[in-house]
Amino acid sequence: MIYAASLELMYCVIMVKTFFLSLRERPFNAIKNGTKNIDIRANKPKTSSSSVIGMNPGDIIFFQKENSDEKLQCTVARITLYASVRELLLAEGTKYSLSSTNDLKKGIASVESIDNYKEIISKNGVFAIKLKDVKIDC
Repeated sequence: MIYAASLELMYCVIMVKTFFLSLRERPFNAIKNGTKNIDIRANKPKTSSSSVIGMNPGDIIFFQKENSDEKLQCTVARITLYASVRELLLAEGTKYSLSSTNDLKKGIASVESIDNYKEIISKNGVFAIKLKDVKIDC
């Protein structure tokens, strides 16, 4: 019986992937302080260095604060693709998704002001990445 159980475990190997992403100071500090636990990412092509396509629950993210050596390690609890920032914020709420405001309209404007996010999101959607097990200075 033990032999059968150990064979079964051999086939249940989980592949954990590691992602390295950059964050601006305000969202970085909000995740670090526990006031933000949803990272918002435009659905960029897999060839982009900041793409999260292929990310799954259990994967590890190392966030590096822009213009700093400070890092956070987080585990992905859940990743959900939404058609728009509005849909994401209505589903996830603004409290733990945004680091600048709890106002829906201001939050949408803030997210869509990042680089080419508005254009990319209108074509490909936007991810909400639920984070857990935040480790500081890793």
